[in-house]
This record gives sequence, C-alpha cells and structure tokens, in this order.
Amino acid sequence: MSNIREEYKCAKKSKFMQAVFIGALAGAAISLFDKDTRYSVLENTKSCMGNMKEFIKNPNGVLTQVRETSSKVRSTVEKISDDVSFISQKVEEMKDIPSQVAQVVMETKEVFAAEEEESTSSQQERISLN
Repeated sequence: MSNIREEYKCAKKSKFMQAVFIGALAGAAISLFDKDTRYSVLENTKSCMGNMKEFIKNPNGVLTQVRETSSKVRSTVEKISDDVSFISQKVEEMKDIPSQVAQVVMETKEVFAAEEEESTSSQQERISLN
C-alpha cells in the first residue's frame, strides 16, 4: 500500500514539474512577441555561443582565469579578515579606555583632595599662631 502512495506522490510531482516547465516555455514564447526582447535574446545567445566556442578552443585559458579570480577573491577575503581582526582589537582597546580614564580621574581627585587638606591645615596653623 505504501508503494502505491509513493508512486502516486512521484506522479503528482512529475506532473507538477511538467506543468511548471510548460508554463515557463509559454511565458518565454509570449515574451518573444516584443521586438526588443527578441533582439536582446538573440544578442545574448550569440554572446553565449561565442563564449562557449572560446572555452572549447582554449579550456586552459578559461581555467587560468578562474584560478586568477579565485586567487584574487582569496586574497581579498584575507585582507578583509585582517581588517576585521584589527578593528576588533581596537574596539577591545577602546573598551579599556573608560576604566583607565576613571582611574586617572580618581587619582587626580585624590591629589586635589590631599592638596586641599594641606592648604586648609596650613591656614589653620597660621590662624592659631597669630
């Protein structure tokens, strides 16, 4: 019984894909009624055929281009990775700055407080001596 279900499902999928394919062909045919579309399709087909002929004549050249392009992409990705790590390092350094600033402010406050106490005590000594 499960085989019948599976066959039915496969037949439904097959009919669905056939309908999608037929619909795509019908849409393509209808779009070719437009003169500009026909011209564009013709030019793109000629270009594609030229590229295919070039690939057939010189497959090593195309493979060399692919290798060069992949090498460029790889080096670009490495540069981006280095830049990202540099930026993240700087961000971590920036996170430490507020604590350092707070520490400097506290030390400055302590120095001013100590100087104020000294000046207050020296003024009191002058007053008591007089």
